[in-house]
Amino acid sequence: MIRVGNAFWVLAFLFIGGCADQETEATVTPITTQVSVTGGLIEGTLDEDGLKTYMGIPYVAPPIDGLRWAPPEPVLPWKSVRDAKVVGPACMQPEGLGGDFYGDTGIEMDEDCLFVNVWTRAENEEDRLPVMVWIHGGALVTGQGSIYPGNLLTSKGVILVTVNYRLGRFGFFAHPELTDENPNKVSGNQGLRDQIASLKWVRDNIERFGGDADNVTIFGESAGSLSMSLLQASPLAKGLFHKVIGESGGAFQPMTYRDQVKNYSPMHSEAIGEKFGTALDNGQGNISLEEMRGYSQEELMVAFNSDPIFSDYNHLAIVDGEVIPEEVSTIFEKGLQADVPVMIGSNSDEGTAFIPIFKSIFGQGVEGFRNYIASSSLSEIANDKLEKEYPSNNDEQAEDSWAQLMADEIFTYPMRAWARSMESVSSDAYLYWFTWVPPVENSDELGSFHAAEIGYVFGNLELFGAKPTEADQEFSDMMSTIWTQFAKTGNPNGPGLPEWHPYTSDNEAYVELGPNTGPGSELRIAKIDLVERAWQRRRSQP
Repeated sequence: MIRVGNAFWVLAFLFIGGCADQETEATVTPITTQVSVTGGLIEGTLDEDGLKTYMGIPYVAPPIDGLRWAPPEPVLPWKSVRDAKVVGPACMQPEGLGGDFYGDTGIEMDEDCLFVNVWTRAENEEDRLPVMVWIHGGALVTGQGSIYPGNLLTSKGVILVTVNYRLGRFGFFAHPELTDENPNKVSGNQGLRDQIASLKWVRDNIERFGGDADNVTIFGESAGSLSMSLLQASPLAKGLFHKVIGESGGAFQPMTYRDQVKNYSPMHSEAIGEKFGTALDNGQGNISLEEMRGYSQEELMVAFNSDPIFSDYNHLAIVDGEVIPEEVSTIFEKGLQADVPVMIGSNSDEGTAFIPIFKSIFGQGVEGFRNYIASSSLSEIANDKLEKEYPSNNDEQAEDSWAQLMADEIFTYPMRAWARSMESVSSDAYLYWFTWVPPVENSDELGSFHAAEIGYVFGNLELFGAKPTEADQEFSDMMSTIWTQFAKTGNPNGPGLPEWHPYTSDNEAYVELGPNTGPGSELRIAKIDLVERAWQRRRSQP
């Protein structure tokens, strides 16, 4: 009887195991150029090397007509197969705002712009590859997702998704009437809501491209990195990502509020919205939200460009009471941010490409530098301390200090503040300092400028007109390996990669990524402490 029972269980095991094998084989779903996503079928492209590309996929309804400035609405279904071989337009933006160096001109743009793009080498839906979602930079007023290629990163075993989101006064617009029509009585931060909606699209659709919805890394540069800190702080984005990479930007300075004057803000955001309505009406008076929605996208751009207050970078992402309920620094201090690993850093010469723009505003040499200081948070610091860290004995020295100060104030300090703030949660923070100099024209003057690392992460080494060498190729391979290693595991350490210790305020650890790649500590410590004291003093003032 016992033998019969044993035989029964053996046969049962073999039968069930055989069924499981058959079921596993049956559930393998090859990925073709045609994929079913939320809204309908799309048709992408397949390259000879196995890279599948799907461009211009709508992830929400077009934010036009009555949906202008509204929170994202569900995508509108389509009946026939949608062409995903063609890049969609960028969101509305002023051309050339980044200056001649960044070359943001000749862009096709439209208010109907909320698309994602997917690059994948997965063969089957069940491959479950790690996913990297890129949020582009551009001061939250320029840029588009489609220009960042997925060839290199996908060759490292991940899927790349890039995103368009509403920009400028289309994407960051608070107004009393918008607040009244919202059930939660908030307005502003539409562009951040778009980013969150794109992450929900990834959660719901990425498995059809062979991705793992439970292993999503969000990453971005400049305003994209600023967005990373905002998304990590937002309660609406929790659970939609599992790791964060921030490149040169974090929202850790005092922020503007939606409905009240706070800290250093000269005007709260709803008041700016009303002033924008006055500009649309040629200064005749405030107009209604309904009337504002009746203007064309081109007329809104004219008004946006007509007054510097509307393109002032201090009045974009705001404390609105819902997407961002408190200042980012406060959320992180309380340990309320998403508890996920972060890899964050900045470049050694962030300010060099901006100095020509600042000189046109503040003046040349020593005089211009002092005018800049008077307009910045550093005006709170005693001159002798400033002069010690940022000397200005002559015009050349002043302009070099100017570039350093601008970089420390806007980029280096926020990244350290971000790293320190991660001590309020359990996940690790890894801090980097990028020092590689791309072989561009005037590279001696520009150094490792703002956005210099992007070409090495994505492998588009001719970015900014660079003429890459074999050393650039090798360095790019290492950079992309670090980025994808972190996306896969939450830790940038791996075979053949630099040893990298998590940051703490005790060890002040970072890794230099450049000609002398390796670990370091106390990055620009005296200068960054000076900047931090200035921001703390500014935040404490009424």
